[in-house]
Amino acid sequence: MTNANITRTEAVANENTAKNVALFLAAPFIGLVYAVLLPFVGMAMLLVTGTKALVAAGALAYAGRLVKNVALLVAAPFIGLVYAVTFPFVGIAMLLWTAVEALTATVAKIEVPALMRATPAYAA
Repeated sequence: MTNANITRTEAVANENTAKNVALFLAAPFIGLVYAVLLPFVGMAMLLVTGTKALVAAGALAYAGRLVKNVALLVAAPFIGLVYAVTFPFVGIAMLLWTAVEALTATVAKIEVPALMRATPAYAA
């Protein structure tokens, strides 16, 4: 073996040693993260398995309708409040709309006297 090969082997050995020391020092923290996240991973797996079972049994459609009905029950008072607050303004706008339509229809029916016409009578 040459001297270059020995130096290269020692560098690789030193690099592996540093990596092993870093992993040795990080191992407790990696284990802590694993222990903390394990319940969440378990719950996620339980939800996935349960959802697959509900889809296979056809109960998911029933659950969806039930959730929709409960959401509508909770939202109903707020929707009613919005209606109660906005209806007076909607009513006023409808009255004004009807008044404007009536006025424009009346103005369209009014015949302009001959003296007030812009075009002279002999041109008509």
